[in-house]
Amino acid sequence: MAGPWRGRCAGCGGGGLADWPVVVDRDYKDFVLKVDSTPATEVLAALPVFPLPNVVLLPGMILPLNVFEPRYLELVDFVRTHGQHIGVPLLRPEERTEGGLPAFEEVFGLGKLVAHAVLPDGRRLIRLEGLGRVRARREQPQSHMFREVEVEALSEPHPRDREAVAILKAQVERISRYCGEDGAAALTSLLTLDDTRVLLYALTAFLPSLELLVHDPEEPFERDMLVAQQQRSLAAETADERALLLVERATAILGGLGVRVGMPSELLN
Repeated sequence: MAGPWRGRCAGCGGGGLADWPVVVDRDYKDFVLKVDSTPATEVLAALPVFPLPNVVLLPGMILPLNVFEPRYLELVDFVRTHGQHIGVPLLRPEERTEGGLPAFEEVFGLGKLVAHAVLPDGRRLIRLEGLGRVRARREQPQSHMFREVEVEALSEPHPRDREAVAILKAQVERISRYCGEDGAAALTSLLTLDDTRVLLYALTAFLPSLELLVHDPEEPFERDMLVAQQQRSLAAETADERALLLVERATAILGGLGVRVGMPSELLN
């Protein structure tokens, strides 16, 4: 199959955070949601998909992958001459389709192949950039080793709930005080983003690192829960719904910090 290159998530630099297996480190100021640059109709009609068990490809995210399974090597070769687009749905490991294939989430990230290198042993190191979101309509009959899905591109309207966005920004600023120097700089830089839609996706990418701030190291690490939260944010019907979800998680993180490090109660409001 494939695996993400291991690297530190560009979340908080302090607090004893574990390495997160998806590299999301990038300058989001360089990213623009290209709402008018959806793939050609023929690409959407049969989008090659690369289902992964613990990765949510978000708009603006850079995802490096080490590809070694034959069907996905074929997929990489195919997309290099057919538009460069790849869908990366989150697998539902306990579920199967009617045809017996592993099921995956209906809403997932649309990526574009932006880098490709062939290793001496035949493996490929690739990098995908998340361009936007799509929703699966139906899976196409299999004509390759990899799977193809008919999808529709999802719109990215701006949030209307300015109050929720303002609350979220204030919460993130408070959380950043407990992230160490590097993490605080990364988070506060996000708060200067002009496009609120990009801000919401960038904070979704940071979410696992923020959640780990309040994780008890004596307790089991629930990676699936953190990935599921990112999927909920990606699949939100509107940007307002996404903002409220992030406010909910930020509130929980602030509450956890209040318990763990004695944050003054006035900072939790």
